[in-house]
Amino acid sequence: MRGRGTHRTGQTRAFVEALRNTGNVSEACRLSGIGRTTAYQMRETDPAFAAEWDEAMQIAMDSLELEAWRRGRDGYDEYVTCKDGLVYDQDGKPVLQRRYSDSLLTTLLKAHRPEKYRDRSTVDMNVNTDIAALIDEGRKRARGG
Repeated sequence: MRGRGTHRTGQTRAFVEALRNTGNVSEACRLSGIGRTTAYQMRETDPAFAAEWDEAMQIAMDSLELEAWRRGRDGYDEYVTCKDGLVYDQDGKPVLQRRYSDSLLTTLLKAHRPEKYRDRSTVDMNVNTDIAALIDEGRKRARGG
């Protein structure tokens, strides 16, 4: 890298493109021929490269989110199996069933509508109360006294 990011090499362009497509730094390094240490050093010293890296990761994560959305909302085909293997219809074709992912839907709802779908739990902590006194009180109740 020369000139703090002003001249991109074919390798750095290949790295950013691979990162955009895989979302995985090790794989992007392998595909582009850049060592992991070198990639992280370039990220540290070249703000433009770091920005491209961040943008590539956002694009990669957007594609994962899109796939999660598709699997949760539209479903995906899966072969029906039993203990003996695939199940076939009367024409000898493997049977497919449509599957949906409730866990992906839940994750997406929590991410995009946290005010409505977040996990709700509360912890009542009274820091002014003597813990030992509470324990003694609980023991007395447990003994029926």
